[in-house]
Amino acid sequence: MDGLGRFYRLHGHVRHYPWGCRAREDRQPFIADLLGESAAPGQPWAELWLGAHPSLSAEIVTAAGEAKLSAFIDAHREEVLGETTLAAGFQTLPFLLKVLSCERPLSIQSHPDKQNAVRLHALRPEKYPDDNHKPEIMIALTEFRALAGFRELDAVLPQLSRLESLAPWSAVWQEASELTLQVLCETLLMFPGSLMRPMLRALRRELSLLSDATSEDRLCLDLLDGSPADRGVLFAYILNRVKLRPGEAMYIPSDEPHAYLRGTGVECMANSDNVIRVGLTPKPIDVPALVSTVKFVARSVQPDGGEEKTLGHRVYRTPAREFQVEMLRDAALDLSQRPAVPGVLLVLSGAVELSAPGVAACVAERGSSWLRPAALTAGSMRPLVAGTCVAWAEGVVNASAD
Repeated sequence: MDGLGRFYRLHGHVRHYPWGCRAREDRQPFIADLLGESAAPGQPWAELWLGAHPSLSAEIVTAAGEAKLSAFIDAHREEVLGETTLAAGFQTLPFLLKVLSCERPLSIQSHPDKQNAVRLHALRPEKYPDDNHKPEIMIALTEFRALAGFRELDAVLPQLSRLESLAPWSAVWQEASELTLQVLCETLLMFPGSLMRPMLRALRRELSLLSDATSEDRLCLDLLDGSPADRGVLFAYILNRVKLRPGEAMYIPSDEPHAYLRGTGVECMANSDNVIRVGLTPKPIDVPALVSTVKFVARSVQPDGGEEKTLGHRVYRTPAREFQVEMLRDAALDLSQRPAVPGVLLVLSGAVELSAPGVAACVAERGSSWLRPAALTAGSMRPLVAGTCVAWAEGVVNASAD
């Protein structure tokens, strides 16, 4: 190798989960269009993975050919990760960068913190494939809708109590000596399925006849259209509704329930694929895992517009130490001004020139992704055409995390 003082082309892989976006008339799914590919009729394009997680490692292009990024890092750990990352205890890329695009809701889910990830991975490695936590950030590329974080109980109960169809459930939680968010969720998640199905049918009828429907009512009715027998629809009342405009972001800490509903965005997280699901999904759910790990504390979730570092250059900071994401619109990047840590860049529009000392500059076009090894300390990236947009993720950035 040449000391790895250059950019390396990456080839990511696509997940075709059922909630992903499909082709519509002459419009391709966002991810397919980004990669210059054509979607097969009815095929969903859900996630593009750009990282080294063993579940779906990207490929890296070298002079010797293509190799799995995870294996490449194992063979060149010091050059790729750098002293800062290694000193922080990481032996592989600490973050996973994705593009996520959904036209249907994802599951009601949470991600365990580090301690619980270690425990769950040891107990059920087939379901929880690693021992890492998974804080994450979503930066919207289109209008993006989600549920995230618990609402205040005083805001939830009046809406639920007024719905006559929910009387069988409310009778259960009203028997509690102290009604809390945890009791409300536990009674919902453990409510007998034989009673839940007719209750949801009655709820659908009641909601469709309301003359004073709230936004939560309308969302619950929309969710019932796609999942008529799934208790997860009732989280429309329990979790905050979040709407992001392009360029706005939200941070999801470990142990917080959430569900992405519709839209496309750049997502970055700690290097983990651990997901605890409890609703809005045909996949196996794990109620005990969620109840034992989630923090049942209300939290307002506000869109984050990031911090403008320079014109066209926005930084999205989070409490997570594994990653920081930046969006550059017609803006350049000088690596001599950056810490010597690994980075991944994805060209979302336009094209950029990537340069490194002693190496011929190359053009990175829309849809291409690239690894910046920590050993590359004096390179640069500059836009070649107007309207160029690049997502840039790097780590390690903070000294501590959950």
